[in-house]
Amino acid sequence: MLVLILNFECVNFELLPQLSSPTPDLKENHMSVKPQNFEEKLVWYTIILTYPIYFLGAQLIWIPALGFILAGCVFKRWWFQTRDTPESEKISIPLSVWVWIVAMLLIELTIFMSHMEFDLGIPKFVFTTVNNWARTWALMALFPLAGCLNIRPQVIYRAACILCLQSLILATICYFMYLLRIPSFSYVSPLVAFRGSASFYTVNLFDVGGDFGEARQFRLRLFANFANNLGIIGNVYFFLATQEVNKKWRWIGTIGGAAMVVGSGSRSTIVCLVAVPIASWLLTNFGWYIQLATGLVSVLAGMIAPQLIDLMQATWDRAISGIRRSSEVVRRRLAEVTMNRWMEAPIWGHGVVEEKGPKYTEHMPIGTHNHWPDLLYLHGIVGFLAFTLAIVCGFVELTLKARKSAIAKTALNIYLVLLIATAAVDIQLASYLYWQGLILTGIAFKEDVPIFADRQTKTLSFKS
Repeated sequence: MLVLILNFECVNFELLPQLSSPTPDLKENHMSVKPQNFEEKLVWYTIILTYPIYFLGAQLIWIPALGFILAGCVFKRWWFQTRDTPESEKISIPLSVWVWIVAMLLIELTIFMSHMEFDLGIPKFVFTTVNNWARTWALMALFPLAGCLNIRPQVIYRAACILCLQSLILATICYFMYLLRIPSFSYVSPLVAFRGSASFYTVNLFDVGGDFGEARQFRLRLFANFANNLGIIGNVYFFLATQEVNKKWRWIGTIGGAAMVVGSGSRSTIVCLVAVPIASWLLTNFGWYIQLATGLVSVLAGMIAPQLIDLMQATWDRAISGIRRSSEVVRRRLAEVTMNRWMEAPIWGHGVVEEKGPKYTEHMPIGTHNHWPDLLYLHGIVGFLAFTLAIVCGFVELTLKARKSAIAKTALNIYLVLLIATAAVDIQLASYLYWQGLILTGIAFKEDVPIFADRQTKTLSFKS
């Protein structure tokens, strides 16, 4: 009930508008943060009502539906626009979004070809398309496409901060429940009848248990189906919140996002909180002095490379892998078996996950837990190249635009989070969770930024 009250209490706050490249000397312009059109209302209320949707177990149904609705709006307006359509209402689909659309259609083609190659049949192909591709891969193209609509980024930023506040309250309650040894309530929504893994319809705010018989710490799940996925979405919300102009909401959002990441206990996503800002700064400020410093570090690293490698390996074993060593071993075995099995269908892949793996992988399904090997196993070299080309093209464009645009820099941070997360999870499976970040990447792709101009513009900092 507290969460629902917060949803409507927070709607009345006003916001200074976020420009593409905000500067400290911006004049105040009291534009309402409230959604002003159909698409903004869909995005706004879906974000701030995330927890009611989650408690109904309806995320995997509503979020893909939202993606197709928004994409339908784009194509409808694009198709019917004329020369007389006001410039502000015209729809233009940038090249990077088209690349994502083609790449995701190619992945759908690999699913069809693999089903034909292994004689799985048309009914199985339709089932896989509807219950897998349309809810995962397709969203990675549909939501950037939705960014071509008139959706203001500040609406996403404020809604993200509101959800972070809700998450911070629930995370605190969960932690006290853990300290008092009160178990998390858990149930499977009746909507599981719509098919898909039961984990996507299971409501469970936190876990206390062990991986493969090994004890582990308290881990938040909140509105995610797995703790690792909460770490990804926590990072996305963290970087969205940093662009909120209102100082109070900005701090609430960033603290809430960081709490989700740390509470998830996901190693790779905790690393993102530190690594992504550093990598983003280097990518957007790679002047001569950075090149000189990098050259000096490279020379020194080359001189002490053997000792440095030994130190890094020891640190990884003690601080990272040692946290959940059994999980790390099973993940390695899964990657090994997945790569061996990929060679059975190198071009189009297998199309579907093997539901029960061998004892060697603790019966974990083949084609899970390792993004890049799983991509090869499920979609072959065709799907691998399609996804790689799409994410590389997007990454290059955002890197160039990020020198001039705060929106593009935030989108670049989201891309870096996803790239780092591929070391631990299949990121397409969590696309229904970080969909708002994908919309922002579409807004950044649409933005007209002078990429090769000499003057750089400061991005928004934590200080008002």
